[in-house]
Amino acid sequence: MAYKTFDIRGNEIVQHDLQDKGDWCEKGASFEEVFVRRYPHLELIINPEKQSNIYAPDLSYRESGLYADLKTQNTPFFLSGAKYGIDPQYAVTFNEKDFLRYRENYPGIDIYFWVDWQAIRFVGTTEISVQPMVGVWRLKYADMLKAVASASLHVYTQRVGDQKGNAKGSFVLDLKGGAFTRIA
Repeated sequence: MAYKTFDIRGNEIVQHDLQDKGDWCEKGASFEEVFVRRYPHLELIINPEKQSNIYAPDLSYRESGLYADLKTQNTPFFLSGAKYGIDPQYAVTFNEKDFLRYRENYPGIDIYFWVDWQAIRFVGTTEISVQPMVGVWRLKYADMLKAVASASLHVYTQRVGDQKGNAKGSFVLDLKGGAFTRIA
């Protein structure tokens, strides 16, 4: 399905290849540095294990060393209302692949969703808009398990034969669903 997204000024947003995992990982690393500096009260640091393990969680707590991970989301899942009954204003996606890795290797991890809707209008077969929104929500491990248990899994049709390591699907979660705590 062909579609376009637009920012608050009405300018079309042209995304880099959404399937280029390497590019998105690089951007993610720079977001982590900014996040740690912007929210010092969270007492988070870049996880030192990332130096030797690219799959290690992004962050750790300064004092305890417990893990946290960052999910930066700039584009709403505009079709979440029609497909899954979740208002796109508050819908975030959470890769199934990450969930499985956390459950297997990192019980107790906190996940931070840093939302800054850069895209606020979607034009495809229908037109959908959201309000600009910026904030940080924390999802504790136990709440993550509960949220995923009742969430829909969105399968990325363009990744069915993916060989680049991209997630094949993501859980669609509702920031207002009770599992999340807004912290900023």
